[in-house]
Amino acid sequence: MSATYSSFMTTRFYSPVFNTALFDGPLRIYFSQSYENLALRIYHLLQTQHTETWNLLKNSTHKTKEHLFLMIYPEAQDLQMVFNSQAEPQSFAQTQVWEEGLAVGFFQVSNDEEVRQQVDFLVKTIHNWAGQNENLLTT
Repeated sequence: MSATYSSFMTTRFYSPVFNTALFDGPLRIYFSQSYENLALRIYHLLQTQHTETWNLLKNSTHKTKEHLFLMIYPEAQDLQMVFNSQAEPQSFAQTQVWEEGLAVGFFQVSNDEEVRQQVDFLVKTIHNWAGQNENLLTT
């Protein structure tokens, strides 16, 4: 299924704070302009330090026509509320499969170590999701 901005806006994942987006092939990143540095950093690290993962994402989504939606929320509480999560409030990431692909939520973090953890989480999530998609396509 081909993802559209209008279909995303009607989901619970959308937030009015998302006034900026970065679209590149299989990846859709939604964020507040004030979080642009984090969004661009995650995007850059994914493409430069995790090229195998980036290529896996591109190949998987090319076959399935689904996308990875990464949303960067202001606070941990926003993330918990949107994903209806019972996880610890400090959990910096949440995921959920939906009809357009995979929704991944982060919240704004404050240091390099937390950014690294978010990118590591994203890499593992992409590998798991792409692997599941591959299994579905071959059965």
